[in-house]
Amino acid sequence: MIKKQKEIVDSVLDGEENYLKKELYNLIKQEDAIFDFLQSAAIDGLWFWDLNRPENEWMNAKFWTTLGYDPSKMPHKSSAWQDIIFKEDLKNVYENFARHVEDPTYPFDQVVRYHHKLGYTVWIQCRGIVWRDNKGKPSKMLGAHTDITKLKKAEESLRKQINSFQHIIDGTDMGTWQWNIQTGEVVFNEKWANIIGFSLKELSPISIDTWMKYAHPDDLKRSNELLQDHFAGKTEVYEFEARMKHRSGEYIWVLDKGKVVSRDAQGDPEWMIGSHQEITKKKKDHERNKLFIEQAPSAIAMFDIEMCYLAASQKWYEVYDIKDNNVIGKSYYDVRKGLGQEIVAIHQRCLKGEVIRDHEKEVKKENRPTKWLLCEYRPWYSDESKIGGIIIHTADITKIKREEELQSLLEVTKDQNRRLKNFAHIVSHNLKSHSGNFEMLLDLYIQENPHVEENEIIQLFRKASHNLSDTILHLNDVVQINTTLDENLKPIQLKQIIDKVTRTVSAFAIESDVKISNNVKDNIEVLAIPAYLDSILLNFITNGIKYRSNKRESFIALSAVESDKYIELTIEDNGLGIDLEKHRSKLFGMYKTFHPNISNSRGIGLFIAKNQIEAIGGDVDVESNIDCGTIFKIYFRHEKN
Repeated sequence: MIKKQKEIVDSVLDGEENYLKKELYNLIKQEDAIFDFLQSAAIDGLWFWDLNRPENEWMNAKFWTTLGYDPSKMPHKSSAWQDIIFKEDLKNVYENFARHVEDPTYPFDQVVRYHHKLGYTVWIQCRGIVWRDNKGKPSKMLGAHTDITKLKKAEESLRKQINSFQHIIDGTDMGTWQWNIQTGEVVFNEKWANIIGFSLKELSPISIDTWMKYAHPDDLKRSNELLQDHFAGKTEVYEFEARMKHRSGEYIWVLDKGKVVSRDAQGDPEWMIGSHQEITKKKKDHERNKLFIEQAPSAIAMFDIEMCYLAASQKWYEVYDIKDNNVIGKSYYDVRKGLGQEIVAIHQRCLKGEVIRDHEKEVKKENRPTKWLLCEYRPWYSDESKIGGIIIHTADITKIKREEELQSLLEVTKDQNRRLKNFAHIVSHNLKSHSGNFEMLLDLYIQENPHVEENEIIQLFRKASHNLSDTILHLNDVVQINTTLDENLKPIQLKQIIDKVTRTVSAFAIESDVKISNNVKDNIEVLAIPAYLDSILLNFITNGIKYRSNKRESFIALSAVESDKYIELTIEDNGLGIDLEKHRSKLFGMYKTFHPNISNSRGIGLFIAKNQIEAIGGDVDVESNIDCGTIFKIYFRHEKN
């Protein structure tokens, strides 16, 4: 009997369920408002309540599965859900229901908590709408549930984070903000408003538009770009130095920092928290530093942590040959392309706090003089502990380096001079002994054979012996010369010294069939060192003989004219000549020869002669045509100048 009664009751209940469900379906078909409501609500449960028989309430399957229950085992009774809702929230539900029934414009919309079957709390946004009969009496009510547990957990987590760091924030005098990116809800603390000269009450109502209203228009675009990068996961935090309009009308600088702390099921950002810190003074100090760098007389540049230029002095542009007049904002590596990993590693070490004094570097560029640079790398700090970038100071030590090289060369030269003097002393002493022996032997031979004294060959031997003795004597004079050549110059009669050199090479000239003409006047004197003048004339005259032409009768003619500045000695020959278009630049170089068919040519004579001419304050010039001859013009100083 009892079993039969239960079956009847169940049948009645099923019938009640069916009539409500069917009535709802009919309402949806007939009334667009019902359908629109269902479409606009993100439902995690649906219910339909008979207000005339309030114990009857139909709940769809998702209503129960959201709370962890088996829908097939749950009765369609209002008492079913009232047993698992938080009691304090149930009271709020009835209060809102009463107000909605009394005033349909008052929304039935609240967040309530349910006990999930597994024991944890489920946060539900419960919304509903009352349906009235023809007499205006409430008869039915349709409701929808939206599970917002995840959002509430994120809010709770956010609240805990804010609470745990609130004492730190209060100590730093920092403004804070919270932003629900999906709903646009914004929460600022009082300090956020104080930074721009207001109270929160004065800024009400608060929204994301509050930030946009007071931010500098030029900064909004960049701020949005950085936000999008952070939303996309490209940056760990959002950070931007922005200008905000103060109540006074002036713009102040704030450091705006934030981080996404929750995302929805699709991975889109939900809540973001952040801070505002005024950095106007620090920014002004930073600008002064940039101005100092730009006007510095030395090569200095300032970079951010990405190694982009913040400031650079004019000297920096000059030292590194930078043609781009505006490198600000550009990467160091883009401006100076082709740098190795060594310099990148130095920058990274510096960005970690290390001060680096680099070693000297030799910088070579095509068609430019070599430079020597000495660099120092120092981190600069945006606050007491955070590195904002690096400052590079470069010293151009090319001049110092060249002076060091010259000093080193001078030391080598001094050492070589000491060796040369020793060599000259030894040579002059030994040659003098041999020369003396040669003269003595020649005299003894003539004494024993008086009839050969007038012999032309013997006379040439005597002249050669005498000239050799003079050369050795002059060599001794050269050894004794001081570093200031002017003190050692002597007036020398040019014609006589040319005659002497001519006699010295007469045998060579006779053998080569070259006629030497000395057309210099007797009264012409030059200032020179005798040994140098001997060597100069000997080199030019022997060159004239050596490079004679076999096509014609060869000659060497010497003549001189006097001017206010110089004695101009002309040495002219009609020999092979020189291709000056091809060889002028290396004519007086060491070991340079221009007629390779001349077997005894060493290419040293003209080099020595030019250096000796310049050493006594003179100069030399040349005119020549191939197979026509050569004219050397030598300029000597004289007493008048």
